[in-house]
Amino acid sequence: MTRIFLGNQIYVLLLLPLLLGGYVALNEFTGYFEILPEINLGFWGTYFIENHFWINYLSLGLILVNAILANFLFNSNEFYERNSYIISLLYIVFMSYFHSFYQIDGVLISHTLLIFCLFLFFRLQNNSDGRKIAFNGSFLLGVAATFNPPFLLFFPIVWFMITRIRPFVFREITLASIGFLLPVGYAFAFVFYFFKDLHWNWYKLSENFLQINTVLGSTVTILIFIGLLSLLTLSYKTSKSSLRFKKLLAILKLVLLVGVIIGFYEYFHDRNFEWLSLAILPLCFFYPFAFFNKSSLLLAKLLFYTLFIFSLAKFFIK
Repeated sequence: MTRIFLGNQIYVLLLLPLLLGGYVALNEFTGYFEILPEINLGFWGTYFIENHFWINYLSLGLILVNAILANFLFNSNEFYERNSYIISLLYIVFMSYFHSFYQIDGVLISHTLLIFCLFLFFRLQNNSDGRKIAFNGSFLLGVAATFNPPFLLFFPIVWFMITRIRPFVFREITLASIGFLLPVGYAFAFVFYFFKDLHWNWYKLSENFLQINTVLGSTVTILIFIGLLSLLTLSYKTSKSSLRFKKLLAILKLVLLVGVIIGFYEYFHDRNFEWLSLAILPLCFFYPFAFFNKSSLLLAKLLFYTLFIFSLAKFFIK
């Protein structure tokens, strides 16, 4: 499987809907992930969809869009000397461990907005005006935070994301701050106007996504090994790469840092890891380099197929 996706033949993307359908069919057959009669959209509230179950299948379309967009982001920014479509495969397999894969919610929407934000930030240049990009990218990240409130942690991080590529410019940082806070401010106003008080039900709803401890612990362990292998092989690649490549990686590492912080907080606090899905996106950019490196190729394949087989087997673990 990995071999055909590591190539540069775009037709392999046609296999992605089949993979998505397989996961959804297994979940419907086993009922591993409970499909709730409501969807959580963060600050925008919780909406009942009991008589509109077709809405649940929107997650399939958005997962597919995210996978293809992430892959295009990787190829268009020339992370590797030739096109590869392994990123889309990794995103789908990794995300199959999370409830958002099977029912659309604010977490999944925030992934889409984050990818569009990265498209903008990756366009920043060291010697050109970055005010427009800084504002628009931060605005998208702020909108993402309204759908997935843990993204509020990005507010100070967004300054570092911009200054990884460009020198510190006060106007750009100010515009970035305004861009991020603008949708967040509207979201708080929406909550106050309609609910009169802040009810952090986006946090409590994560209790409905609890997984079996064996699956939870095993998944986190495998992901840790994948992350360590990715960073190890990436350090070898970085030592021989251009300054531009290093700057883009620095932005992704900041995203990974935020994902790990909020993910492990939830894991140790609630024995759940829905928020760890944020770390999946940068991991999809880092892990391919373990496949591109001959010395780590065998271990990379072993870890991937272990995760893939376990992603199927988890449906039958009681």
